[in-house]
Formats: sequence, C-alpha cells, structure tokens
Amino acid sequence: MKIEATANELRALLELAEADHNADQSGEARRQGREAAARRVPRRLLDRYQLLLEAGRAPAFVPIERGVCSGCHMRLPTMVESKVRRSVAVHMCPHCRRMLYAPELVLEASRRDDAKSRRAAPASPGRRP
Repeated sequence: MKIEATANELRALLELAEADHNADQSGEARRQGREAAARRVPRRLLDRYQLLLEAGRAPAFVPIERGVCSGCHMRLPTMVESKVRRSVAVHMCPHCRRMLYAPELVLEASRRDDAKSRRAAPASPGRRP
C-alpha cells in the first residue's frame, strides 16, 4: 500500500512522530508542538498514523535502515525497499504495517524544495539588480 505525499507532508509527519516520541517534554509544550505538526499533515496520513498508534504500533512512522523496517526490524522484500527508495511517498511495511519512508529521499526533496523557494523569493525592496 502506498499513500502519495510531498516532502513537506513527510516532514510534518516526522515532526508529529517526534512530538509523540518526546514524552519527557511538559504536557502543554508537547501538545502545542503536536497540534502544530498535525495541522500540516493531510487527513489520509493522519488517520493512518492515528490508527497505528491506537493499535500499539509506536513508533508508527519509521525509516528504512539498511533494507530493514526500523519498527519491526524485519528485512523488507527487495521490491518494497526499491519502491520506498524511488518515490517520496509513505509505504507500509508488509510485516508490521507501519508507515515507511526513505530518509535520504526526504532529505533530498527538502533540499530541492529549499532551493526552489530561494529562487522564487522576491528581491528585497530597495535593491536593484
């Protein structure tokens, strides 16, 4: 199963997962950080994420590390790993059903998004080319 997503949506999901993981923060700060991240996550991803948490699959959003799901530590089939590494999307682990992502792909997409935003940013007022 695959859920299409953009790099920004994946980063928001990562922030949400990090907020859920950092239970040592004060309740209010953690709640505010979690709510801010959750607002940026599309409904289809947020629903799937919440379903996994309710089923006891924490962490629910995990990276692939050396061909292994870092949630259940099972080796992924080559085809699944290849699909995850080729597309900026959320894929499911066939063993534990956690949401998988390729960290290097998210990082690369973030760099591209940052470069696009810098090129599209208007020149500051008062400066002429």
